[in-house]
Amino acid sequence: MSSLPIESVLGEIKSNLSISPQVILQAPPGAGKSTFLPFKMVQEKWFDGKIIMLEPRRLAAKNIAHYLASLFNESVGDSIGYRMRGESRVGKNTKLEIVTEGVLTRLLQNDPELTGVDLLIFDEFHERNLQGDLGLALALDVQESLCESLKILIMSATLDNSQLQVQLPNATFVSSAGRTYPIETIYQHVAKGDTKHNKHQMVAELVKLTLRAFEEQSGNILVFVAGIKEIKQCQTQLMARLPADVVIAPLYGALSLAEQQIAINNCAKGKRKIVIATNIAETSLTIEGITVVVDSGFERSMSYQAQSGVGKLQTQRISDASATQRAGRAGRLSAGVCYRLWSSEARLSQQSEPEIKRSELTSLMLELLNWGVNSPQSLAFITQPPQAHIDTANALLKTFGAIDNNGRITQHGQAMSALGVSPRLAHLLITAQAIAIEGHVEGIAELACLLVALLESNEKSDDDIEALLVKPSYLVRQQQMLLIKKLNLVRGNHALPTQYCGLLLAIAFPDRIAQSRGDDESYQLSSGIGASLWHASPLMGQKMLVVADLAFSERTVNSIIYKACVISLATLEEYLGHYFENVERIYWSFSAKQTKLVAEKCLMLGKLTIKKQPIANVSKKQKSDALIVGIKKSGLSVLTWSDENQQLLSRLRYAYVNYQQSKVRNEFPCFSAQTLLADLDDWLAPYLNGISKPDQLKQLDLKGALLARLGWSAQQQFEKDFPTHKTVPTGSKIKISYREDESPVLSVRLQELFGQQATPCIFEGRIKLQLALLSPARRPLQLTQDLTTFWQGAYSDVKKEMRGRYPKHYWPDDPLQAQATKRIKKHM
Repeated sequence: MSSLPIESVLGEIKSNLSISPQVILQAPPGAGKSTFLPFKMVQEKWFDGKIIMLEPRRLAAKNIAHYLASLFNESVGDSIGYRMRGESRVGKNTKLEIVTEGVLTRLLQNDPELTGVDLLIFDEFHERNLQGDLGLALALDVQESLCESLKILIMSATLDNSQLQVQLPNATFVSSAGRTYPIETIYQHVAKGDTKHNKHQMVAELVKLTLRAFEEQSGNILVFVAGIKEIKQCQTQLMARLPADVVIAPLYGALSLAEQQIAINNCAKGKRKIVIATNIAETSLTIEGITVVVDSGFERSMSYQAQSGVGKLQTQRISDASATQRAGRAGRLSAGVCYRLWSSEARLSQQSEPEIKRSELTSLMLELLNWGVNSPQSLAFITQPPQAHIDTANALLKTFGAIDNNGRITQHGQAMSALGVSPRLAHLLITAQAIAIEGHVEGIAELACLLVALLESNEKSDDDIEALLVKPSYLVRQQQMLLIKKLNLVRGNHALPTQYCGLLLAIAFPDRIAQSRGDDESYQLSSGIGASLWHASPLMGQKMLVVADLAFSERTVNSIIYKACVISLATLEEYLGHYFENVERIYWSFSAKQTKLVAEKCLMLGKLTIKKQPIANVSKKQKSDALIVGIKKSGLSVLTWSDENQQLLSRLRYAYVNYQQSKVRNEFPCFSAQTLLADLDDWLAPYLNGISKPDQLKQLDLKGALLARLGWSAQQQFEKDFPTHKTVPTGSKIKISYREDESPVLSVRLQELFGQQATPCIFEGRIKLQLALLSPARRPLQLTQDLTTFWQGAYSDVKKEMRGRYPKHYWPDDPLQAQATKRIKKHM
């Protein structure tokens, strides 16, 4: 191994690890932190016990393990081993074990003291993957309460040190140089269109830039694109336009090891290579012979929407940190060149958003509950996840019976956690076992294992899951066998009961049972959101489906169904009857065409209406209550808002914002539309006495209902702080116009303010009114919040112009010494 920059700080790292519980290592690409550093640790026996290194990506983990093992002239599984989902090459003499995300969590859950482990390394921590953040939080908890001798090394090319220092105040910091080869950066601005949304344009421009790089440079090229689709499109277009002896190799996680090696290893002497990759090639992975990078500047990521419970697949600009990482790939071996498909003036965000902020958290919450804590705030997470995502995760776990009403993990939840698959699929497996025993359904547990293996494979194929069960791939079969073994199932010779496929999916996805909206491809899910099939789906026209995989795209309103299965209503009622609910719906429906009373008994499955029948007799009280329900559905606009009441509402909203900002009278309630709708039963219902029809809403004392939320003393203070009128020097009481997000406006004729030096204020002098100064004909002259400056400056110009236009009115040379007036000169 040639000399690497990390060598110069080896002594400092070793010294710090001996005295500090945590060490943070910042080392740019090419420094040798992922390879040379762990190699020296093992070779020089820095630790008596084992070293575990978390490597976020499977491809990088395997390649690092093979490379380090070759340095020892050993096979993988001797001194150097790796462990990942479904694959392990670790022996009794293994000193360095490279693990992927999720495996570290399982190791910690199974042995919280990490017996025999002296050091945990978190490589490429700047990627801020969810499992990496979870693993570090658990490891810090172990270090603090169970095993003080455990050492933690956090390694990254770029780090946000401020967040790390808050959670790791005792950590020491070591910085290493990277490869020092210079990298020339060439920017290519895309003049027309928006390449983010026009994928074809982006690919065309990227191919053009790659061909330019191929002509201008002599080295091998690494092209970064957003996703697999773009890889294939670029590959096709480049193969059609370049000589046949140019190796054009894709690189992404789902490729076979042999296909990946074509991209990673050097090509034959005299040949050139173009590798087209996703951001998998940003870090840890050394791709031989690369001296040129072509960067599209985009990446694809999934952002979870807590409100809908569905992820949104987004193509987005990379961060500045990612752009630096990508460019660094060109300078690992020699001086390099980076071509960027954006202008030099473009501004990128500094860091990518941590995955924990944009992920579905059901697995995370189950792991934490199994660890013994019910909130992420109980552990030292570098970034805390959004509360809305936590609440959604806990609600789903409660639906599965994984947690009780007090938020504690149940035996069922513990069993789910032990399986090492997602909570949905773990619940499916365990429930299928129960159905096999209690319902005497032969083979259903084995079918569940096959389904789980299929769903976990992420293989691109038909969206009809039941059809995929006929000829599963070899890898899916392998994973099925592992699950059968884990569940201690005895395999029979019977055919799998594939007719239960829909039921098993409904057990895992009760919030994704879909009912046709009447056309062939549009559905509503039991969670309430809309979803659509692809136009050529074999599932088109089915009345009910269970959806296992869906996501929002950037170009559609509804989410897109990627994998689903047909299910019958009879099956749902037989096996999942506890999800059905009989409800009465009585509400007024307000629409532009007509207003009508809806009164019906409904059989509901989540948000799906399965059956309904009309309710014949509706009492006056029920009709009155139905007004509240109808207003909640249609919004506050169905109420009769006079100008006076609309001004009152704007004034109340403006007051709330300013009370909050000034931190006085914090008890003042919020009057946003969302809050008012949520609290209708408290503030509006008492004023509906005797009102049972929409046309009677005109009788409603809306002003009284709104002010009643304040109480008497708060009303008095509100009127004092935010009055409806302001008295000007003439004695006139001028109406103040309130706007929710802007300063209140006082529209007043200029002559009525003569002698007034300072801008009129409200809220005990905290807020200056916006003065709309008017001509004698009440036409606008000037808008100002600084009356003093106006008198000293702009007034002179206004006076000159207005004296000629309104000669009968008073235009004094010194407005501050003049008498305010509402009259013309002869009546003064």
